[in-house]
Amino acid sequence: MMEDRKRVVRRVASIVAWWSLYGLMMATQIVGITSPAGTQLTWSGALSYAYGSVWPWIPMTIAIYFLASTFPLGRKDWWRSLAIYVVAIGVFIVCKGAYAYYTNPIFGWYSVLPSFRDVLVSSVSNNMMLGWMVVGVAHGVVYYERTQERDRVLADLERSLVNARLEALRSQLNPHFLFNALNSVAELMRLDVDQADRMLVAICEMLRDSLKSHDAPERRLGEELHQLTSYLTIEEIRLGDRMSSTIEAEETCLDIPVPVLSLQPVVENAIVHSIARTREPGWVSVKCWIDGSDLQICIKNSTCARFDRPHSGNGIGLRLVADRLTLLYGDRGRIRHGRLADDVYEVRIAVPIPGGLHEATDG
Repeated sequence: MMEDRKRVVRRVASIVAWWSLYGLMMATQIVGITSPAGTQLTWSGALSYAYGSVWPWIPMTIAIYFLASTFPLGRKDWWRSLAIYVVAIGVFIVCKGAYAYYTNPIFGWYSVLPSFRDVLVSSVSNNMMLGWMVVGVAHGVVYYERTQERDRVLADLERSLVNARLEALRSQLNPHFLFNALNSVAELMRLDVDQADRMLVAICEMLRDSLKSHDAPERRLGEELHQLTSYLTIEEIRLGDRMSSTIEAEETCLDIPVPVLSLQPVVENAIVHSIARTREPGWVSVKCWIDGSDLQICIKNSTCARFDRPHSGNGIGLRLVADRLTLLYGDRGRIRHGRLADDVYEVRIAVPIPGGLHEATDG
C-alpha cells in the first residue's frame, strides 16, 4: 500500500514537472512577440501566458492516467473504454473553453472576446488532437508500468524457485537426513534385505528428482506425487510402526500443473515436527480432488496431544509454498492450515485449474 502511494505521488509529480517544462519551452518561443491584445510579451508576460495555457492540462492528464490504469484500451470491452475517453475529452474541451472565456481579462487570449459558442468551437480545434495524444501517452506509461510489474513478479518467482530448490536440496541432501536413511539401510541389510532395497531405490529416486532441472515453475501433480511417494517411503521404513501414510488422487487430477516442490515441504513439516517427536504411532494422509475450477490438496497428520503447538518449526516450508502460490496464481492460489481436532492437523492447498474443467467432484 505504501509503495502504491509513493508510485502515485511520483507519477503526479512527473506530470506536473512535464507540463511545467512544456510551459517554459512555450514561453521561450513566444517571448518578444505581439500578443492577441496587441502588446509585446515580456518574459513575465510570456511565462504567464504559457503557464496559463498549459497548466489546465495537469488535472486533465492526471485524470486520464488514472482512467488508463482502470479502463485501458484493449481487446476486451474496448468500446466501453473508448466511450469513456470520448466523454472525458469532451468534458475537458468544454471546461477548457469556459476557462479561456472567463480568464480572457487576465491572460488576454483574444483581443476582442468572441461569443461563448465561438470559444467552444475554437477549443475543439485547439485541444482535440492534444487530448488524444495525452490518452496515448498515458496508455504507454501504464503499459510500461505493468510490464515492469510483470518483470518484478517474474524475478520474485525465479528467486522463490531458487530458494525452494535450495530448501529442497537442503532437506533431501542434508547430511543428517542421509545419515539416518543410510544408517537405516545398513541395519536393514542384516534384518530385511527387501526393505533395505526399497529404501535405497527411494533414496535414488529423490536424488534423481533433486538433481533434475526444474526450469518451469510448475509440473504435473502426478510427478509431484511420485517425488512425495519416494520421500514417504524412506520415512515409513525409517520410522517403522511409528508412521503410516496414504495418498489418494483422482485420475483426472494427475495432469493438472502445481507449483514445483509444493507438497514435500508440508509433509516433511508434519513428520519432523509432529510424528517423529513421539513414540506413539502417527499417520499422514494426502488427498487430491477437483472442486469446481480448483484442484484441492488436503494434507492431514496426527499430532501428539501433549504438544500444544504442532508444526512448531520455523515455518519455512509453509511460507515457501504460500509465496509460490501467490506469485503464480495471485488470490486464486490459497493455503490454509490449522487443527481439526486435538490430535489432527490439516493443511489445505487450492490450485486453480488452467482453463477450468466442466466436471467437478465433491471432496
